[in-house]
Amino acid sequence: MAATPPRCSRRRVLPARKTASAVQAGLLDELLSRRIIFVAGKGGTGKTTVSAALCLLAARRGKEVLGVEVDAKGELAAALGSKGSSFKAELVQPGVSVLALHAEESFQEYLRIYFKVPRLARITPLSKVFDFIATAVPGPRDMLVTGKIAFEERRRDQAKRPVWDLIVADCSASGHILAQLRAARSMLELVRGGLIRSQIEWIDSVISDARRTTAVLTALPEEMPVVETIELSRAIAKQRTVHVGLCVLNRMPPEPLPAAARRVLADLATADADVRAKVPGVAHIGADLELGERLYRSAQAQERHLRTEIDMPVVPVPLLALRTGLATSRAVADALRDSCGGRE
Repeated sequence: MAATPPRCSRRRVLPARKTASAVQAGLLDELLSRRIIFVAGKGGTGKTTVSAALCLLAARRGKEVLGVEVDAKGELAAALGSKGSSFKAELVQPGVSVLALHAEESFQEYLRIYFKVPRLARITPLSKVFDFIATAVPGPRDMLVTGKIAFEERRRDQAKRPVWDLIVADCSASGHILAQLRAARSMLELVRGGLIRSQIEWIDSVISDARRTTAVLTALPEEMPVVETIELSRAIAKQRTVHVGLCVLNRMPPEPLPAAARRVLADLATADADVRAKVPGVAHIGADLELGERLYRSAQAQERHLRTEIDMPVVPVPLLALRTGLATSRAVADALRDSCGGRE
């Protein structure tokens, strides 16, 4: 009886999985290579601070940056260390200027540039028509947002060079951003021809060009903000209006202390009265450690859920014990640089 030949071991060699850091390396370089970045998300998720951080990161690379406050509340200017902003771009940091979008001013600028309508027309009966179009009709009002941003992207100096290397738009809350991004296509359904249609088509081409324009979503590691971010991501994808580059997951709580360190602190919390009297607040250490660990586990679960449900990189930014302002914007800029592997 012939001997049975030995089996060949055919172990399948799987390709090595890229680590999160490898996947995210260079994300910042790719992001800042665009001409326009829309920063969008639910109110309170750090949208303005992320916008300011991106402005600072681009300026560090020698870019001339324009930050656009869509809601014109002055919050982006404050996050960049300035007291306020206006419809005219004002320098707030080296290489960074900020302007606040006002629908009426945007409309007047449009009339003046393309139809040669002077501001004096505001004192005529036509002013009521202008005001109605600029502030009352939803489609044109939303168009003024994307139209102004696209116009600034096309602005050139006397040497025919772009005035701005990058425009960062601190967008309205997530309930309004969808209408603003889709405004050009909505208007195309109403305007059939002529100069206005060609301009609307140009604006839509700028917004939808993934090589030129992208969006960044912001979220918090909490259930409701994560759910809303997932919904916003799907809604933008369904609209097919703008490419979304990444999601910034803000205010991630720090990793709990190692078990050995927690045991030492727990022993300290249960020490005799004389020892505890020398360390203020020691009685609450156990509860604080437990709360910190609970918050950390919850945040990690929300991050996993977010990564599973959206088709884009998720970049965590640590919780910072700083008030909103220039110092926080700089800290977030450093965190984004470190997480995304960007160069300085």
